[in-house]
Amino acid sequence: MSGAERGTRRVGLVGYGRIGRDLAARVRAAPGLELAYVLVRSVPDDLDPDVVVTDPAELADRPVDLCVEAATPEALADVAPTVLEAGDVLVLSGSAFATPQWEERLTAAAERTGHDLYVPHAALLGLDGLVDAREALESVSIEATKAPDHLDFSYADDVSPADVDGPTVLYEGPVRGLCRRFPRNFNSHAAVAMASLGLDATRSRLVADPDAGSARHVITATGEGFDLEVVRDSAIEGVTGDYTLVSTWGSVRRVLDLDGGVKFV
Repeated sequence: MSGAERGTRRVGLVGYGRIGRDLAARVRAAPGLELAYVLVRSVPDDLDPDVVVTDPAELADRPVDLCVEAATPEALADVAPTVLEAGDVLVLSGSAFATPQWEERLTAAAERTGHDLYVPHAALLGLDGLVDAREALESVSIEATKAPDHLDFSYADDVSPADVDGPTVLYEGPVRGLCRRFPRNFNSHAAVAMASLGLDATRSRLVADPDAGSARHVITATGEGFDLEVVRDSAIEGVTGDYTLVSTWGSVRRVLDLDGGVKFV
């Protein structure tokens, strides 16, 4: 049954930064979708006041087919238990799962409410292959190269932009450690780790390069009888790559099963 046959689908948003604004515009323009609410701290000038919510407690009484969290790991941990009372949640701040108490809170809320938490592929390719090969994987690693201007150093107490003089390795180790240091930048690494060997066995390497003109990620995975490599380059603004906008919208459409025709599984 197509989305149109099921009637209008209601979508909520948590956060209204670059991704949230892009999603709001796409939802409003898409047939069969309704923007149910946008949770923000202050009211933006470009939103209808009827959809603006500033009190997270209201979200339990606003049923939606899908809420897309596009804020921060802290915001996700705070509001997801309430949002899950009223519908499924697509998690963009996958770095939240790097904090054990937040992971426990999120998974417990999903189990209690019976609603689902979805983790998108976060603008990286190949997560389906990693999930399929999970039992056969021997190693998985991700190398990221970004200009320091596109990194948020707010949580990284052991490195700073002053440490970058030419291409500089800022981190090498388990994905969990990278996500704790740069929670706004590497939700995609969290998704790769959760799809494969976990946040502690999957490895991340971060190279800050002042001359980097794009956000580059290289995923490598090995197992008995196979070697995988996926490379992605994307233009970036702030901490969000351009391809993230496209891929997030694709994830929303797949979760809501909006597109007919051939299904790619």
